[in-house]
Amino acid sequence: MTFTYRAADGAGWLAFVTDSRVLLVVPADAQFVEAAWSALASSTGFQSALDVLTGRGLAATPDFVLLEWEGGTARVIVRGAAALTVVADGGTHEVSGAGASTWVERTLEGVESVAFAAPGSAEGGIGLPVERGVVPVAHFGSTGAPAAPSPIAAPEREPAPVAVPEPAPVPEPAPVEIDVEATVREAPEQVVVEDAPPAPASDGYHDLFGETLYRDVSAAVVRDAEPEEPQPVVDDELHDGETVMTTHIQKLRGRKPPREKSAPAAPAETSFVLVVSPGGARESLAQPLLVGRSPSLTKVSGVQMPRLLTIGTADQDISRNHAQFAVEGGTVVITDLHSRNGTTITLPGKPSQKLRAGEPTSIIEGTVVDFGGGLTMTVQEDR
Repeated sequence: MTFTYRAADGAGWLAFVTDSRVLLVVPADAQFVEAAWSALASSTGFQSALDVLTGRGLAATPDFVLLEWEGGTARVIVRGAAALTVVADGGTHEVSGAGASTWVERTLEGVESVAFAAPGSAEGGIGLPVERGVVPVAHFGSTGAPAAPSPIAAPEREPAPVAVPEPAPVPEPAPVEIDVEATVREAPEQVVVEDAPPAPASDGYHDLFGETLYRDVSAAVVRDAEPEEPQPVVDDELHDGETVMTTHIQKLRGRKPPREKSAPAAPAETSFVLVVSPGGARESLAQPLLVGRSPSLTKVSGVQMPRLLTIGTADQDISRNHAQFAVEGGTVVITDLHSRNGTTITLPGKPSQKLRAGEPTSIIEGTVVDFGGGLTMTVQEDR
């Protein structure tokens, strides 16, 4: 990708440009410039540059735009009110961190060009090319890959006659004698294939996420009890005290088991948000949400792709992929993704309890989710 820039007058944004990454940021000092350039040019440049930006804590992290691309796929992180305009798959996308307590991260396919304007910068100026280095910028963008030259049609003319040599005579193959008596007359033995066992019936939940969750989501959904069948007795002395029981959710909701087993009710059309503290940012749960210090997806299956939300980048108590939220049947389901220090939840009117790693758990409105390091999220209905 080739870039041009328009120089800034006086103090402004700097553009750090390498072969496959770009960092746009207001520099703090000369030491920061040297550290940012060294990190961006390393083999782990994207993550290393992010560590340099957040090394002094989230509150001291400056507004920035971080871009990495490979082929036509680009990964973008934007913090603050600055925006990056990306043309991808024939459409125009504006990625901005305005309104987010941390930043916004997007992955775009089929990227054709990018453009950036420093807040408050004026139009005009000469566009200068830059391939690698650090330059002060007011405007920055890609010129796009040059189109392949169109083939020029040659003028039509009558082809000159070409002398075709006579083909050499090909000797006839010698006849092959076949011993009819030695020919196998029996039909080959047929292989009988036993019927494969029928596939287990889907319970309607596992197909939604596939391998994104570590355990079948149906284990976390609250189902009506069947009074006709004897219920197992749970020895409280064997309970570890850290697992949220499904019966707790039923008691909090005041649900009573019906007399007869009924089909699963249709999911209520209820939308939820997560209120992040500190900061008070509201994160929608219209699609599954994957949160962590540096979340990433290695394999995704199911109807909806989880949205990535980066939290607590400077806090080692929060894992890279810490937890995942999803809405199932009108209920918020949270799964701790085997994080280093675990995830604690506090349901309304109940003591705090720690989630079992990898086990989807239903939570209700008003539940407070604590990731450690003073960072919490509260479940609310999106009214």
